[in-house]
Amino acid sequence: MEPILDVGAAQGMLGQALSLPSPGVVGEGRGGGSVITIDAVEPNPAWAAAAGPYYRQVFPTTVENAPLPPRTYRLIVCGDVLEHTVDPVAVLRQLRSAANADGVYIISVPNVAHLSVRLLLLLGLFPPMERGILDKTHLHFYTRATAISMLRQAGLRVDAAYPTGVPLSEICRCCGWLRKPLGWCQRAALAIAPRLFAFQWILVARNA
Repeated sequence: MEPILDVGAAQGMLGQALSLPSPGVVGEGRGGGSVITIDAVEPNPAWAAAAGPYYRQVFPTTVENAPLPPRTYRLIVCGDVLEHTVDPVAVLRQLRSAANADGVYIISVPNVAHLSVRLLLLLGLFPPMERGILDKTHLHFYTRATAISMLRQAGLRVDAAYPTGVPLSEICRCCGWLRKPLGWCQRAALAIAPRLFAFQWILVARNA
């Protein structure tokens, strides 16, 4: 089966989540052959080294400089990466050249139209933060509409856009009992007003 590419692999969370039985391979065929092969791009040297055991190959550089093989990948996962790049449309076009004709893209970006950011702007604030939607390393900020527009500029067709909620596991560390009721409330809010309560947008796209 054609390989997948994990762009911005960090310490290899995707590879670990897939429970790889051997480096870079998800599952084994009846004859012992690989079922899915996964490569990664990660510019942080320490993180790239940590991710190494979970991937067939890790490109320890930025996505702009990664020597990606052309027309190779059936699936490209690009999680919380584009907002950190100087020219995200150019990056997407580069990833398109690495995908095969039937390639699928799963891309996540933070939602700058989240209620918390709107309230901060109402108060005249736009504080740089260490993480989250207003992470001080972000060069671009997206709403659902602008994220879809970006993908279209790169020659992609967006098939679906899914909202995700605030990571309650991070917020409720000291009060775990709140996680379940807050989860119910958040799911209801996302269903009613996703553009207002989405923490991220996950976009599924294909070549146009």
